[in-house]
Amino acid sequence: MKTTNSLRAVVATGLLLAAATTAGAVEAGGTVYSKRNETNLLTEPKPLAAAAGKAGFAEALKVTEVRGKWYSVKGKSATGWVFAGNVAEEKPKLAPAVGSTSLEASDTTTAAAARPLTEAGNDFAARHAGAQSRADVEWIDAQSGKIPSSAVVAYMKANKKGEFQE
Repeated sequence: MKTTNSLRAVVATGLLLAAATTAGAVEAGGTVYSKRNETNLLTEPKPLAAAAGKAGFAEALKVTEVRGKWYSVKGKSATGWVFAGNVAEEKPKLAPAVGSTSLEASDTTTAAAARPLTEAGNDFAARHAGAQSRADVEWIDAQSGKIPSSAVVAYMKANKKGEFQE
């Protein structure tokens, strides 16, 4: 009797784990939402594919096919492929800040972090021994302009980042 109860507990735990693993998985027929102000819908499930159209922020996209981390979707005005990292299963409530895809400080992109400081920001930095911060941001901005986008794409590809994940 004790063995039967233990076996039942193991089976029940396995079923719960399997349900938890599949919960939230995007499937054909489901809906996802664009997380960006403009999300490119691509002609094929490849990072460098041509754009077939765009989806606006929080636009509902009907999933018609799933291939790994790529979804074939139908939006209001376009159909195409989108990388899973560019969409959410729940409709986002706040639009992303210009130059970033998130409002969380921990998720801020370098483009948003390296934006020019305002005059008030410069004054504050000067009063609080942060004057070097402006020079650091200007240096980062200058250096980033020296890196060709092809090098960024090559790095992402080699290290399986973003849309190059498998």
